[in-house]
Amino acid sequence: MRFLFTTTPGFSHTVPLVPLAHAARLAGHQVLFAAGGPALRAAAHAGLSAVDAAPGTDVTAPYIALASSGSEPGLSVGEVMNRVFGAFGEIGDLMLPGLVRIARDWQADVVLYPPMLPAGILAARAAGSLAVVHGIGLRHPLFPLPSDVVPPVVAEAGVTSLPLHPDVELSLGPESLEKINPTAPTGETLHRLLDLRPSTYNGGGQVPAWALTRPERPRVLVTMGSVPTHNNSQGELLGRIIRGTERLDAEIVVTTGGSDLPALLGELPERVRLVEDFLPLSAVLPSCAAAVHHGGMSTMFAALTAGVPQLIVPTTKGDARSNGVVLEQRGAGTVLDPAECTADAVGDAIGALLSEPSFRAVSQDVSTELAAMPDPGVVVDRLAALARARG
Repeated sequence: MRFLFTTTPGFSHTVPLVPLAHAARLAGHQVLFAAGGPALRAAAHAGLSAVDAAPGTDVTAPYIALASSGSEPGLSVGEVMNRVFGAFGEIGDLMLPGLVRIARDWQADVVLYPPMLPAGILAARAAGSLAVVHGIGLRHPLFPLPSDVVPPVVAEAGVTSLPLHPDVELSLGPESLEKINPTAPTGETLHRLLDLRPSTYNGGGQVPAWALTRPERPRVLVTMGSVPTHNNSQGELLGRIIRGTERLDAEIVVTTGGSDLPALLGELPERVRLVEDFLPLSAVLPSCAAAVHHGGMSTMFAALTAGVPQLIVPTTKGDARSNGVVLEQRGAGTVLDPAECTADAVGDAIGALLSEPSFRAVSQDVSTELAAMPDPGVVVDRLAALARARG
């Protein structure tokens, strides 16, 4: 069968889909990624066949504009979400003609897309494919279609009405987290829901030998995800976090994702390891006693899989904050608002993660729960069976 994956330009919206794509290929299916910007490169770097869904178009422009405006002070969560819907709707509009053409020309049997790219379901319906939403974290309501009119490129394929829901949704959240998830959809689910174990894959890269061994002192990983090189506020926040670790008897590992943050951080203590190249988190987290991060889905799941307690410092008003709520309520970590992120507060929060056994115990419980979820190979077989049943 033919599995077509598509996603937004965001790197963090791409890597959660890669393990299922690899599983489909290992099962003997044909796999193709249709994307743009960093997502296209991420798929290709993962060894997957990839095609540009919008050649000659800057599909990252709405995403960059959102990143600049979505964190403005004073915005309510509702205002932020309206901007998010608008940005991803615009990305979908830019990609839709190419997605429809690729899905139809390639004769895709299954089209998989993340919740924030409803253009995926339009392409699936235009090609007569199984429409599958691939979650990238805890569940939340699917993003709305940007228009209440069938787009011409979709209507030309014979689609006369807008699809109301996909055929399948893949859910990555374990039950103990989903039942306290404030963003979980309410009401009846009108499509099939399949659990999928979240992967720790977050890209490849060279791993330093020290990352594979447990240090003499507790190791604390500090990462803020993919940070714009011009983001001085991010550098200032990281600086405060690093200063907060000074009174801890711990080794601090700071990843910068290849950004210019090292120049913003200044001189660092000897016990702080600054990793300027991309570092696969799944390689270093098993040797860590705690992790401090921005609240991204992939980072949170990677730490939970490793059974590592977490301090979330949410730098956006989206999933990062709801992830923090879930993590704190579950007892696997704690949350610190960036505005309250003083050196003393950081030191107290990380110190608690390192000294209170309950954080580690709960994190390991969630790790066990994640390990019991269906793996990508099992889910690929189920999707293939559903696609065959469509005829």
